[in-house]
Amino acid sequence: MAEKTLIQQESECTVPSVIISENVESHVKPRVTRWMVVSVVTTMLGSCLPAGYCIGVINTPQEIIRSWVKSVILEKYNSELSLTQEVSLWSVIVAIFVAGATIGSSFGAGLADRIGRRASLLVNHWLCICSALLLMCCKMMGSVEMLIIGRFTSGICSGLATCLVPLYLSEVVTAQLRGVMAVTFPLGMCLGLFISQIMGMESVLGTEYGWPYLLGGYIISVCLAIFLHPFLPESPTYCYIISHDETRGHKELSRLHGDNKYVEAEESLLRMHAKICATPQAGKTWTISRVFKFHGNKMPLIITILFNAGQQFSGINAVFYYSTLIFRSAGLNMYQSQGASIGAGAVNCFMAILAVPLIKYCRRRVLLLTSVALCTFCQIVLMVALKLISTSPYAPFVAIAALLSFVLVYGMGLGPVPFMIATEMFPVGPRSIGISLGGTSNWFGNLVVGLTFPLIQESLGELSFSIFIASSFLLFIFIYKFLPETYGKEEILINQLEEEQESAEGTSTSSIEGPSYFV
Repeated sequence: MAEKTLIQQESECTVPSVIISENVESHVKPRVTRWMVVSVVTTMLGSCLPAGYCIGVINTPQEIIRSWVKSVILEKYNSELSLTQEVSLWSVIVAIFVAGATIGSSFGAGLADRIGRRASLLVNHWLCICSALLLMCCKMMGSVEMLIIGRFTSGICSGLATCLVPLYLSEVVTAQLRGVMAVTFPLGMCLGLFISQIMGMESVLGTEYGWPYLLGGYIISVCLAIFLHPFLPESPTYCYIISHDETRGHKELSRLHGDNKYVEAEESLLRMHAKICATPQAGKTWTISRVFKFHGNKMPLIITILFNAGQQFSGINAVFYYSTLIFRSAGLNMYQSQGASIGAGAVNCFMAILAVPLIKYCRRRVLLLTSVALCTFCQIVLMVALKLISTSPYAPFVAIAALLSFVLVYGMGLGPVPFMIATEMFPVGPRSIGISLGGTSNWFGNLVVGLTFPLIQESLGELSFSIFIASSFLLFIFIYKFLPETYGKEEILINQLEEEQESAEGTSTSSIEGPSYFV
C-alpha cells in the first residue's frame, strides 16, 4: 500500500514530458531581422566589449600607474610604501576586478528574472558608465580609492554581462541560432581585449597623462549602447514564462521574427510551457538550491561548472603572461614585443569571429575534444621550448609558433563553447541559474589562476605549464565520457517537474527520473 502511494505521488508531481521531434524551423525557415541585429550590436557595445577591454587594459601602463599610486600614498597619507607593500597594493588593484566579476555573475540570473532581461542590461550599462567615470577621474581627484572602486565596479559589470548576454541573446533568436548567439559574448570580449591592447600602446594612451582615459575608454561604446537601448526588444521567453505578459510577448515575437507562421508556432510552444509552469508544483521559483536538488539538472550543472572552470585552468592567461618574454627572447625590442602581443590578440579575435560559423555547423563534442587536445599539445611544445630557450637558437621561434598555435586552437572550441553550453543544456526555467553558475565558476577560476600562477611560476618556472597540461588532459577525459552532443538536438520545452514537497515528507527526489533535454 505504501508502495502504491509512492507511485501515485510520483505521478501526481510529475508533468509528462512532451518530445518535440521537429523544430518549427523545419516548416518555416526563420530569417535574421533588423531587431535581432539591434540586440546583438547593443549587447556587444554595452556589455561584451567593456568586459574584454577591462581585462587587458591594466597591463601595458602598469608601471606608470604604480608610480602614481606610490606618489599619491606618500602625499596623501605621508607614508612611503615598501616594495612588498607596493606589490601587494597593485595585486589588489588587479585582482579586485576579477573578484567583482565573480560577485556580479553570481546574482545576474536573479536580476534578469526579477526585472527582466532588457532592464537588467540597462542597469549594467549605467553601472559601466559609473565605473568608467571613476577610473577616468581618479588621477584628477588624487584618489587611489576611486581607482580600486572603479576596478571593482567594472568587474561587477563584466560578471553581470557573462550571465545576461548569453541568456538574453539565446532567447531573442530562434533555436537554430541559439548556440551562435551565445558565443557573441566571447567574441565581444576578444574584440574588447584587442582594442585595449592597441589603445594601451605608448603612442596612443599608454602614457603618464593618458592612462586615466585609457582605463575608462570603454565609456564610448557603452554610451552608444544606451543610445540604442530604447530600440532593444524584450525576450519573448521572459514575457510569456516569467512576467506572464502575453500581449507584450506577442508584440516582441512579431518584431523579432516577422513571419506570422513562425510567430504563431513559437507562441503556441511558449504558451504551452507557460501553462505547465503555472501548475502548483512547477510554478515555484527556480532558485540555486532548487536547481541543485532537481535530479535532472545535476549533470548539466556539473558540465557547465567544470567546463567554465576548465577553460581558465587550461592556461590561456599564463600563455599571454609569457608572451612578452617569448617575443623578447626571439630578439624583439619592447616596442616590437608589444606589436607581436597585439598580433596574438588579432589571432584571438580572428578565431572568435571564426567560432560563429563553427558553432553553427559543427558538433560541440568534436570542437571541444579537438580544441582541448591541440591546446594540450601546444602547451607541451611551449614548455619544452621555454626550457631550451637559453641553449637553442631555434627555441624562441618554436615558442612563438606554439604560443600563436595555442591561441588559434583555443579559439575554435575551448574559448567559445563553455559560454554557450548552458543555453543548450538547460530548459527555460533553470537556464538563467545554470548560466549564472557557469559564469561564476569561470570568473572564480580566473581569480584562482591569477592569484596563484605568479607563485607557481616563481617556484617551477617553465614547468608551471605542467599543471595546466594535466588539467586539460583531465578535462578531455571528462568531455569524452560525459558530454552529450547538443548540436541539432531540440530542447524539450515541457520537461518533467518534481514536487519539492516530497523531500519534506521524506521521499527521495533522486528516485524520480530527471528530464530528458534532447531528442
